[in-house]
Formats: sequence, C-alpha cells, structure tokens
Amino acid sequence: MQNLKKYIPNILTASRLVFTPIVIFLGLTNHYKILIFIAIIIAFTDFLDGRLARKWNVVSELGARLDVIGDKMLAIGLLIILIIKNHAFFYVLVLECIISVLNLYFYFRKGIAASLLVGKFKTWIIFITIILGFVGLVIPWFSNYVNIFIYLTAILQVVTVICYLVYLIKTPNQKKTNLKVI
Repeated sequence: MQNLKKYIPNILTASRLVFTPIVIFLGLTNHYKILIFIAIIIAFTDFLDGRLARKWNVVSELGARLDVIGDKMLAIGLLIILIIKNHAFFYVLVLECIISVLNLYFYFRKGIAASLLVGKFKTWIIFITIILGFVGLVIPWFSNYVNIFIYLTAILQVVTVICYLVYLIKTPNQKKTNLKVI
C-alpha cells in the first residue's frame, strides 16, 4: 500500500489533464449539467491531491508541475467557453494568463517555482466562479449573481500578481528550483 500511496496524488492530478478535454467538449456542446457535475469532482481532486501528497510525504516536483498544468488547462479551457456567454470572464482569463506568464518567467529566469497560499486560494475561487458561471447558464436568474464572483475573482487575481511579484523580487536567483509547498 505504501508504494501505491506515492502514485495516488499524481494520478488525481493527471485526472484533471485527462478530463479537461471532456469538460471542454461538454461546454462546447451545451451539456452544462453534466459539465458542472464533472467540474466539481475535478476541482475537488485539486484539493485532494495536494493534501494527500503532504499527508503521505510524497510531494514531488513532477506532482507540483502537473498540478499547475492541470489547473491552468482546466481553468483556461472553461473560461474560453464562458467568455462566449459572458464577456466579463475575459478579465479573469487575461489575469490568469498574466499569472501563468509570470510563473514561467520566474521559473526559467530565476529557477524559482513558488506556490503561495494566496495562489492556491485564488485557484479555488476561480474554480468556484467557473462552476457558478455554468450554473448561471443552467439557471438563468442566477447569472445575475455570477458577475459578483467574476469581479471578486479578478480582484483576488490582482492581489495574487502583486504577492508573486513581491515574493519573486525579494528571492535571489536559485541554481536549483526551490519548490515551496503550502
């Protein structure tokens, strides 16, 4: 069982990569109820994989990289679908792309891979906002409240950008990647 434990977090993370094209297809074909159900489960894997990796002490750089890639692919794919229905999601997409570019820049230029608590919180809020965006497509009156979540998400993303910039500016160049898991 111990050998299996070291693979479970990465399997959960990889499931987001596998299911991303499926939920994007569901969104493109207007199967929002199924998409919402699957997206909730997939979003929960983001919480569970990291928690299990820390609990079982099997945190790895591969798992951290897969986690970021899975989060970004899922979020960006679903945001593109939502932009078609609600243009306010465009701001969330642009800010998420800026955060992604910043992370890549500092990873390749400084050798730093940072995972700050604000970034994890921001990811959860984005997933919640995306799911609520699709709920608004199923329940039309609810769409009036979705914009509130969109703007709160955008504000949190701006705060995240600032926190990452401050952290990364204060951190000297690293020869080896410094993975800080929270």
